[in-house]
Amino acid sequence: MKERAVVLLVALFAGLAAFIIHMPPEVSVALFGRKLIQAPFYDDFYQSVYNGVYASSCSGGENWINAQVMRAVCEGVPVFPVPYSDYKLNQPPLYALIASSMIYLSNAVGYKPGTPQAGAFFYILQSVVEVSFLVVAALVYHGFTVELNAPIQRRVLSFLFPSMVAYSVYSLDTLSLFLLASSLYFASRGRLTYSAIALAVGSSVNAFLFIPLSLLLYLNAVGNVKLSYLPVVAGLIPYTVLGVLTPSGLVGYFTYVVDNSLNNGLAVIFNYFAGRDGYGYWVGLYMTILFVLLTLSGAVEEGGLSTYMASFTALAIVLNPSLPPQSLLLLAPLLYVYTPGTNEQLLLYTADFLNTMIIPMWFKDSTLRYYANLYLGLNLPVYDQPWSLDSPVQWVVQARNVVLLALSLGVFTERIKRVIKINKS
Repeated sequence: MKERAVVLLVALFAGLAAFIIHMPPEVSVALFGRKLIQAPFYDDFYQSVYNGVYASSCSGGENWINAQVMRAVCEGVPVFPVPYSDYKLNQPPLYALIASSMIYLSNAVGYKPGTPQAGAFFYILQSVVEVSFLVVAALVYHGFTVELNAPIQRRVLSFLFPSMVAYSVYSLDTLSLFLLASSLYFASRGRLTYSAIALAVGSSVNAFLFIPLSLLLYLNAVGNVKLSYLPVVAGLIPYTVLGVLTPSGLVGYFTYVVDNSLNNGLAVIFNYFAGRDGYGYWVGLYMTILFVLLTLSGAVEEGGLSTYMASFTALAIVLNPSLPPQSLLLLAPLLYVYTPGTNEQLLLYTADFLNTMIIPMWFKDSTLRYYANLYLGLNLPVYDQPWSLDSPVQWVVQARNVVLLALSLGVFTERIKRVIKINKS
């Protein structure tokens, strides 16, 4: 009970701090009469859904498709806009459905988009949802670490990372974290169908979770584990519903995912040196590595499956062409539980600190380039292009990536040795 209380306090602290540092200026003025933070952290959900869709309904926003629904939303009518059909949002279906629900609720309580009250209500609603999932995820993940017999420090402090503050109120990633934690917890208790259901639902919030789901489906296909497919398929209902409502919109989303996956991953380095085809080469390499890891999983005994899942997921996150900073919400707790010693944990905290700095630096790229030229004698072009490898932002990003790759490979190879040792005994 004391452990769970500490876990709860850590999660609440991270959530409250995130609520404050991400609060948009107009929201803090509406709530407190002044700006609490002069330069708040960027909030992707608020900017893309509230500003990009909801508030823009009164200014002919470019993300709207259905003009009639757009006008109704602008007038404060409580309508439920259908994602991909009434408006564009490059996010998975459950994420988009939650966004539509918040738009509906904001109008249903009597606010109109663009007003200070609407912004405050929307931000509070978003934060309550995200912090609630953070708290529940922390408690579920604690249950997973208990099943692993992890040391007490790793059971109670798995969520004590700067990135938990920087990105827990950001883009519904705490919901992805909750579903991944639930999957690992169920797997640790041998309830693999429930584990697969959690990942299936999670893939509707974060498409990456298709990858750990593929691990369970592969093991079921080769006969190593037994899953009930019907409830797993039911977990994909959000994709099915939106696929029926707007097939072209769903296809457009997957096209976007494929075409825009070069996002702060190690693939940026590969793409820089290999030219225009570098991204394709990296994707081919990534798929090959995943296939090898899937085949290795056939040697895993059932008692070690959750550990293999965790290390497999961690390595898959790091090697993914897309490694946005919010990915550390999923990755940091996995690595923290399995890193073998103090030195490795210090490296993990270093990588997480670098990760926390990415978003504040992202919007200051030209300024950082200017000072790099001034004090380091460099000759960088001075403009805002943080995706470029000559950007100081990418130097931080890739330093983070290299450290995370070393840690993930270390964790994975250590777990493989233990699995092989189990099978040889």
